[in-house]
Amino acid sequence: MIDILDSFKSSEAADSSRSEGNKLYCERSFFDALVKYNESLCYAPDGSEAIGLAYANRSAVYFEMKMYEKCLKNIELAKLNGYPEKNFHILDKRSQKCHEQEAEQQQVTENPFEFVKLSYKANPRLPFVVNCLELRQSDIFGRYIVTTQDLNVGDILAIEEPHFKIIKSDSRYDSCPEMNKFQRCSVCLKDNLMDLIPCPYCISTMFCSEKCREYAMKSYHNYECAIIEIILKTGIMQMAMRVFFQALNMFNGSVEDLQDFLSQCSNLTFSVYNFDFSTSKEEVVAKNFLLSAYCLARNDKMLINESPEKLFRLHPQLLEMWLVHSDFIKKFFSTILKLGDSNFHGICGWSIQKYMNQEPQMIGVGCYPFISLINHSCAPNVHRMYAEGKMFIMVERPIKKGEQLFDCYRTTFFTQPKAERQLILHEDYSFQCKCEACTKNYPLFHSLKSMDKKTLKWAKKCKNDVAKLDSNEAKKKFQEYCSAIQLYHEQNGFPFAEIVLLQECLQHCLSIVIKPKVLFA
Repeated sequence: MIDILDSFKSSEAADSSRSEGNKLYCERSFFDALVKYNESLCYAPDGSEAIGLAYANRSAVYFEMKMYEKCLKNIELAKLNGYPEKNFHILDKRSQKCHEQEAEQQQVTENPFEFVKLSYKANPRLPFVVNCLELRQSDIFGRYIVTTQDLNVGDILAIEEPHFKIIKSDSRYDSCPEMNKFQRCSVCLKDNLMDLIPCPYCISTMFCSEKCREYAMKSYHNYECAIIEIILKTGIMQMAMRVFFQALNMFNGSVEDLQDFLSQCSNLTFSVYNFDFSTSKEEVVAKNFLLSAYCLARNDKMLINESPEKLFRLHPQLLEMWLVHSDFIKKFFSTILKLGDSNFHGICGWSIQKYMNQEPQMIGVGCYPFISLINHSCAPNVHRMYAEGKMFIMVERPIKKGEQLFDCYRTTFFTQPKAERQLILHEDYSFQCKCEACTKNYPLFHSLKSMDKKTLKWAKKCKNDVAKLDSNEAKKKFQEYCSAIQLYHEQNGFPFAEIVLLQECLQHCLSIVIKPKVLFA
């Protein structure tokens, strides 16, 4: 490993973070205490006593929260990582107490994908997309997705996991707290209830398991580790660097082989539909994701002035690549950076800290080659949601056979006036929106017509009550709201205030189902 990493680790910084964690533990602020213990783990030099002490402190938090399996795991980690043998009796006593407790006291987190499943047969080549969706192309819409059968409200059409994804922890943005990097796995973005292990070399990367750590070291972290602190503050360049590192490792570090492989993407009419993702060979799937992502960059007229040269010159191994292959590397980064906001989607999730009425937080960014093919509308008929790093698409208005799927990128007709929407979409995505809401000039919510007073009153009550539902109630209400929207839309058309209110209820029900069930007080 490169020598410049040595300056990153510090026993003093590890001790300081652990002391802060101890204060928070005494205050029973367990979530914040675990963040500090994880920070301490990242700062602690590999093989130092500070690692064992942080694991031991973390085991105390899990014991207090009655998470005995995690407590026992961290006790073992502490003993294996430098915790003073003279104090083993403290851990042994805690371990004994764990074994004495009843296992049923521990809560179990429900798998959200037991409820969120594809509603129809999967595409044989794209097993994460239903088979009734097809790719079309026109001068007006470019590439777009249509359905070959009628779709109902609540149908799940795709559950796509990004092969290329990053944690966002750039404190310059309010939506990306710096502590994200101490709360989630760098590979799968799961929080694992804060039970994470650190990179042995850098101070800003954690993993939920040895499996994820090994994958990272083989797939990208072997390159980014030495300069991760700088990469984390480079905005969209962070994602481009990750894609390049993963792509490079697909070809065992050979830039020449990567360049030859990507030469088949000279025809940018390709899309995710041109590749087979049904194979069990992980290396083939990974390369197909790379090709699918590379083919998303279609605007050749777009000029990208950003260059990774400064980053490459910070790393001896990358500098050597740059000096030999700078032309190809510039082209690669230009292509990936063209994807930008249009094809890189924010990954949202809920904090495992218990806050009332909490909203999803930005935890990362991912590349979704299929979902990126869905065009925008200010009056969408599908809705994107996130669960455990996967993005899924839900139908929120009936879609007839032959109709196009429309997602909402940022602006909805009932929250923002047309002029404001048009300006935002033009500045951020470089197109003039001609969706049904814009062409028909749909009114804002407070000016929407209602079907009748009784139905509007019921819809408003649903909106007020939905936040109080538990998971089982939310699943039942989800079906009720789906049926109501389907019926009202078919009988009365769109837009009506009742349908908009029930669409929000529908989204809220799913949010309840996919939120983490074990929360910190």
